[in-house]
Amino acid sequence: MPIDALLVTIFVVAVFVGFAAVLAWADRQTSAGRLDAGASAKRQNP
Repeated sequence: MPIDALLVTIFVVAVFVGFAAVLAWADRQTSAGRLDAGASAKRQNP
């Protein structure tokens, strides 16, 4: 495999990994609000 193709492959994989990391971070930031809202809704409806 030529070195150019190897570098492109590494770059593409790095972009996908970075995008997955951003999605995981964003989900973690917003999931706390969803969990709190679900818990308070359960307390209001006995």
